Amino acid sequence: MAPAEAREKKEENGVRSGAVGSKFSRIERREWGLWVVAGIITLLLTLGLASFILPLLHHAEDQEETVALTLAVRGLVGLVLLFNVYIIYQQVHIHRMRRQLVKKEELFHLISENAADMIAVVDMEGKRIYNSLAYQRVLGYSPEELRGSSGFAEIHPEDQKRVREAAEEAQRSGQGKAMEYRIRHKDGTWRTLESTSRVIRDKKGEPEQLVIVNRDISERKRAEEALRLSEASFRSMVEYAPYGIYRAGMNGQLLEVNPALQSMLGYTERSELLQTNLETGIYRLAEEFRMVKELCAGAEELKDMEVEWKKKDGAAITVRCSGRYVKEGAGGRAYFDMFAEDVTEKRVLERQLRMAQKMEAVGRLSGGIAHDFNNLLGVIIGYSQVLKRELGPGSPLCEHAEEVEKAGQRAAALTRQLLAFSRQQVLTPAVLNLNALVSDMEKMLQRLLGEDVAVTTALDPGLKHTKVDQGQIEQVIMNLAVNARDAMPQGGRLKIETANVEFDELYVRQHAGSKRGLYVMLAVSDTGMGMTAEIQAHIFEPFFTTKEVGKGTGLGLATVYGVVKQSGGYIAVESAPGKGASFQVYLPRVEERVEAEVPGVTGVGPLRGAETILLVEDADPLRKLAQSFLESNGYRVLAAPDGEKAMQVALQNAAPIQLLLTDVVMPGMNGRVLAERMAARQPSLKVLYMSGYTDSFIAGHGVLEPGTHLMHKPFTEEALVRKVREVLDSEKKRPEASARERLLVGSGQLHGR
Repeated sequence: MAPAEAREKKEENGVRSGAVGSKFSRIERREWGLWVVAGIITLLLTLGLASFILPLLHHAEDQEETVALTLAVRGLVGLVLLFNVYIIYQQVHIHRMRRQLVKKEELFHLISENAADMIAVVDMEGKRIYNSLAYQRVLGYSPEELRGSSGFAEIHPEDQKRVREAAEEAQRSGQGKAMEYRIRHKDGTWRTLESTSRVIRDKKGEPEQLVIVNRDISERKRAEEALRLSEASFRSMVEYAPYGIYRAGMNGQLLEVNPALQSMLGYTERSELLQTNLETGIYRLAEEFRMVKELCAGAEELKDMEVEWKKKDGAAITVRCSGRYVKEGAGGRAYFDMFAEDVTEKRVLERQLRMAQKMEAVGRLSGGIAHDFNNLLGVIIGYSQVLKRELGPGSPLCEHAEEVEKAGQRAAALTRQLLAFSRQQVLTPAVLNLNALVSDMEKMLQRLLGEDVAVTTALDPGLKHTKVDQGQIEQVIMNLAVNARDAMPQGGRLKIETANVEFDELYVRQHAGSKRGLYVMLAVSDTGMGMTAEIQAHIFEPFFTTKEVGKGTGLGLATVYGVVKQSGGYIAVESAPGKGASFQVYLPRVEERVEAEVPGVTGVGPLRGAETILLVEDADPLRKLAQSFLESNGYRVLAAPDGEKAMQVALQNAAPIQLLLTDVVMPGMNGRVLAERMAARQPSLKVLYMSGYTDSFIAGHGVLEPGTHLMHKPFTEEALVRKVREVLDSEKKRPEASARERLLVGSGQLHGR
């Protein structure tokens, strides 16, 4: 309270108490005046009586009579004086008593008017008799405003019944019980009062009045409500928190747990979990619990420490803990509050991500060196075939040359797998029916997998077509089949199914938008003894295995994933330990017809020709090898190491050139620019590209454009001359170049790597 306010209040209280004293002083002065007047009148009457009697004494004949009258007058005057003295004594005594009453009344007024509580006196009908000034401070009503109203007038309608019942109970028992109710402030708002009451009885013991003491507890109620809401909000936050929260004593005994922790540990009953000790029932290693306790108590705070826990069923989980040490005052109990997050799945995903990043790096590396590596493999494989042909079947060195060729082919296959995983290989999509493809592979798969694996098929006769690279899809089926065989070392069953599907599952929406997808499904499932599959149903992402030496590269499933994704499809897997696995491959459905197959020509003789071929290859050994292959089959070959030299050779050659056989990636001018420039001079020129990996100048997103011919490196002599013959005999189907490409080609700005 401010000093000015305190001084003002003190003066106000002094005025109030002085008013009570002055009131009594006025009463006393009036009484004294009355008593003085009465005494004077008495004396005057006495003197008048004496003056009446004294003349009689002079006329009295009897002396004795005179004496008697004289004594009577004196006695009367003395009696009057005695009476006046008694009155004075009595008035003084009354004055003292009244002073004491005044002081007590002043004290009562000081107490009642300065008390924080509101004091009221009402009769048994509820009519107000007295209200302390606290009513005006707390509720805004002056005593005059309250005096004529009922004690129930300002009470909240919902609380009036309880207040009346409490008043009746106080009348019966003499002592009212404490209660809370709402009362209206003068400004119209509602305040909450805490009230006690006591009955005042008359001389007969009958209830006469009721003294009520009220205390304004509105602020306290608001604070209690705010605290209640805060506690409810905090408890709700703890109860619905996604992380486990617990409080435990230093001995490891759980004191409080939230539902997330209960769910994390696999307990159905909270009471059961509270009976579990951290050290013995939750931590896999007691040493870890002791270490967490010591670190938390020492630093009073612990952040992001990973420990191993065990669930109710014994399953191990990795948990990241953060918390703090709490001690309740001197000598109080100590405990720690902890947050626990199950990071088991996150750590598995991180390991898979690290492995995926490693394999992606391998894929990028393989894509980066594939061109040069395949050039080298082409030379190795090509000259191995030349050696075999020159040595003849009877030479003991022929077997060595054949082994060199096989090693080169295996290296080329490994490179193709790496490129398939990194989705950098070039696809040559064609419309095909998966039923025919699976039927053609069925017998071969049975021989490949062995007699202890039974191969069955369930092919949908109404299966729609899909447009994919046939060789790559064959590789997908092969890899899944071999993977299934490895998972069934004691034998089992392999089933291949096809079906038309239409769905908009979550994983498809995540990858392809919200449109409903039309797909052709190819499912490869295995069941048998000794199953090792441990992947539950989910959309398949590449994961890798580390196989024993001599048991494969571990790239089979990664290659499958890469091929399917590059083909615009999706792959899902459903499996369970000991029950087998099923891989579902979803490939986009098309309404096009299956392209008619052109019967291939076998043998080397019919593949010969006499056309002029411009061969452009920057790797000298491979260029010389390809030139020898073509010339040995009758073709006239003009060779150049790069694009600029090729243009010069073409200008110097008077005869027309029927075929441009060019590498895609070359220093300076790349193969695509070279083809565009030569085609501008000779529209009938046919082009066959050679490449060791995908290049954006000839393939969009890894898919070969229609009308574009590509020869994959490394290649054999037969593959080369067959592809050359195929291109020379085909119709001219050069795709229309884009406006931007025509502009760049015309200005000479389009250059390759």
